[in-house]
Amino acid sequence: MKFRKIVETSIYSPHLEQMKEFYVDKLGLEFVSEQRDRHVFLKTDKNMLLIFNPEVTSIEVKDSAHGATTPPSMIHIALEVEPEDYEKAKELLEENNIQVEKEITWENDIKSRSIYFRDPAGNLVEFITRRHWPLLD
Repeated sequence: MKFRKIVETSIYSPHLEQMKEFYVDKLGLEFVSEQRDRHVFLKTDKNMLLIFNPEVTSIEVKDSAHGATTPPSMIHIALEVEPEDYEKAKELLEENNIQVEKEITWENDIKSRSIYFRDPAGNLVEFITRRHWPLLD
């Protein structure tokens, strides 16, 4: 199995407007969506940058889509896999005794799938099936 790319990176800041201005207006990332005071989602051609307000998201674990804790000192990355390789990715975790925190089938047109786990430093890592985000191949 080969990972194609990192499709999503999450960072944290309570200053979402400043972050949005910096990444969109200064660096040229494309604005995708936002929820005021909670998050801003941006993209390049092939990658998503998710910026969350830790003052909100660190206390809403039960209400978040994936339900996994992501403290502001931790990073979240998503590694893209082909849909037909998803089960192999799960097996890789099992074979290496890596504890799964959560698994989701997303309610989107393609029913993309994600599985979440931690790296040794406590960062949240995700395997996500291809085409979850509107990125160029």
